[in-house]
Amino acid sequence: MRTVTWLLVLAGVGIAVAGIAAILGQAASGAQPWSNELSDNFVFIKAIPFVLGLGVVVGLLGGTPSRGAHATRTDGAVRRFSRTSIFLHWVITLGFLLALPTGVWQYLGGILDVNAPLPLYLIYRVHYIGASVILFSLAAYVSYGWMSRDRSLLVPLGQWRSHLRGLMDELPRAISSRIAGLLRVNMREAAPRAGTFTFYEKVVSFPSWTFVLVLITVTGLVKAARFGVELPGLFVYFNSTLHVTAMVLIVVKVLDHLRYTVARWPMMVAMVTGWLPARRPDARRAPAAESTGSNAAGVLRGSDS
Repeated sequence: MRTVTWLLVLAGVGIAVAGIAAILGQAASGAQPWSNELSDNFVFIKAIPFVLGLGVVVGLLGGTPSRGAHATRTDGAVRRFSRTSIFLHWVITLGFLLALPTGVWQYLGGILDVNAPLPLYLIYRVHYIGASVILFSLAAYVSYGWMSRDRSLLVPLGQWRSHLRGLMDELPRAISSRIAGLLRVNMREAAPRAGTFTFYEKVVSFPSWTFVLVLITVTGLVKAARFGVELPGLFVYFNSTLHVTAMVLIVVKVLDHLRYTVARWPMMVAMVTGWLPARRPDARRAPAAESTGSNAAGVLRGSDS
């Protein structure tokens, strides 16, 4: 099985490299008297299938179960992320670092009527590169999740009510008391164990990340396709508005992600090593960091993926 997966990966890489090379060669041939910006747009559109295909095969390879892997080390540390998850996390971070600032500048530059220090087509080019990296990462994440069958970030069917109960214990009391009444959460029930990821990550963070990433992807693809497909002007305007909204939401999500993980430093360590360090038995309980149940305490029970 692993040999077949490797063959798929090599075939996918070969096809992607050959396809992108052919696209770039056609764009540089001068056969079309297009501007740099329009040419880059068509290069991006044509490269999308190859970028997605490469992401799929990389995810399939990374999702293949490895032999001899353990969920818990002898020192008590618990595996929170696989090597594939770590790799894709930092790859999509690179994509955001390229795509977000350039995308924001495209709109703020026009609103503020400020000229960029670089030609506009270069800003668009970096934006397209960042968008390609994000598309690759998303395709890899989806195929990795399908192959590894890792559902640790998803709320199981029929358990939303119990997960909401667990979320209330992780939120500040002033907020949870209002939300519990609004959502009719029975605070007399005992909160279940969260598992590898906290209730906040499973109930709030992951679903909202999924929403904004789908929104930015769909609206971005429509924006790119408008040069090749005739679309109604009102639809393009509405789509562009949603795209900007998605960018703002991603900025908010990034800030919230940093706020949450930096305050719980073992989670930051796990983003690099994959392992959540074990909590010392004599460690003092910190309300802000330890209100996430047992997760930040290093007594998780997670899967190898």
